[in-house]
Amino acid sequence: MKNTLTVCAAIAAGMTTTANAQTIINPDLTGPVASSTAPTDWYAWTDTADTCDASGPFNYTGNPWVLSPNGGTFVRGGANDFGVNEGIAQVVTGFVPGQIYTLEFYTTNLGFQNPSTGWGGADGFWRFFADSSVIGDTVTLSRQALGTDDISWTFGTLDFVAPAASFELAVQSRWAGSGTAAYMGIDGINVRLVPAPGSFGLLALAGVGAMRRRR
Repeated sequence: MKNTLTVCAAIAAGMTTTANAQTIINPDLTGPVASSTAPTDWYAWTDTADTCDASGPFNYTGNPWVLSPNGGTFVRGGANDFGVNEGIAQVVTGFVPGQIYTLEFYTTNLGFQNPSTGWGGADGFWRFFADSSVIGDTVTLSRQALGTDDISWTFGTLDFVAPAASFELAVQSRWAGSGTAAYMGIDGINVRLVPAPGSFGLLALAGVGAMRRRR
């Protein structure tokens, strides 16, 4: 029984160590509220994304923006049919090459109040990159029906394979092809390990062995 419990503990410790190793600095996207400013520990990757709170900048809806469940500041990225795709990035560390991880995040479509044409904006999404290679897209979101509507946040996940122990993780706003410009928000970019299928199986078998020994 002692050997079985030792195996269980070793497996669990290995899983915990691996799960806690990977690091995204400032996943909450906290930073000084300003246009053309990336949150702390992130940098501008393409064009000039903004760090925002409930009031803006560039909040032309006439009512405060609703913060994501993550709270604090978030990032606003614009994308249009002229090739603008605002994005941020940082170099992340502590990953196991070839291991599957899950990104978790909140996204929203902020819309845009055009002084000339009124409430508008386009469908849009966020695209994630690892060392400039696409690893996946968030769901496509449409702007709110009216400029007076509160924005709503959507929780999303995205699985990817780590290309290296350390790599550049980037996220970029994208235009979905309807309308002239999408203004997207993102917040709370976290990462967690996807346990190998065999890990749970080994723990289960070890547990069964321990039960049989106790009998």
